[in-house]
Amino acid sequence: MKNIFLIGGSGFLGYYLLKEIKKNNLFCYLNKTKFKDTSLKIVRFNLIDFKELKKFILKNKINLIINLSSIANVDFCEKNKKHAYNVHVNIPRLLTKASLLYKLKVIHISTDHLFDGKIKSSYSEKSNIKPLNYYAKTKSYGEKIIFKNKENLIIRTNFFGANKVNYNSFSDVIIFNLKKNPVYLWKDVYFSPIHIKNLCFIINFLIKKNAKGIYNVSTKKISKYHLGILIAKKIKLDFKKIIPTHFDSKKFVNRPRNMSLLNKKLIKRYPNLKKYLLLNAQINLLKKDY
Repeated sequence: MKNIFLIGGSGFLGYYLLKEIKKNNLFCYLNKTKFKDTSLKIVRFNLIDFKELKKFILKNKINLIINLSSIANVDFCEKNKKHAYNVHVNIPRLLTKASLLYKLKVIHISTDHLFDGKIKSSYSEKSNIKPLNYYAKTKSYGEKIIFKNKENLIIRTNFFGANKVNYNSFSDVIIFNLKKNPVYLWKDVYFSPIHIKNLCFIINFLIKKNAKGIYNVSTKKISKYHLGILIAKKIKLDFKKIIPTHFDSKKFVNRPRNMSLLNKKLIKRYPNLKKYLLLNAQINLLKKDY
């Protein structure tokens, strides 16, 4: 059993991951969000105050930190750069400093937004990072800092599923809106998302294996429009009400049109995970979600 400090437990990913790793001694960091699970040890302190962080780690004998903290709204990050920098850069900086000082591991959840999206194939863990916006820049800075400790683990991913926190995941938007209105999805933006339950299973698997380095946890390349069609068909909704559109850089902050990630490294190292990375496996899980 590990003494785990999980940062960002009240978010979409945190909700599911806490269930997956609950057999450990868990300390969950929350900011102002209320949390219903009274079995967890809830902690609040200034994360960018290193003295407070050190005191907490030593007092509770923490040997693993899982950092889920992130501001996923790309447009918000562009307008609130100081806040984005604190979350994506300053927090990883102090966590890495602690990991080196006390020889503990940090698992850092990163993003698929790190590239310029100009290649036709998918990006590997060795692909050159070329961020297009402030969100991606700060996330890339955070990665570099985390990797100063070679024992740390960085997971690049993109996920969907039923969001029990605020109901605004990719599949939520499609399913809840499609019952009444048409849904417009980008046909020229590609990614390789995984169902959140499979992602949490793999994170827990990698914890047990003491994995380190950078891993893409992803499925195959697909457009947001075509994934929407697959989801609608699986839930037996009218997929013809999904309207293909093109990304408009005048309306949104610039972002890569291709964010898809290769999962070959993960499958080569852990071949038994392959069945959890198939696109059909992700779609099939949605039936139990809604």
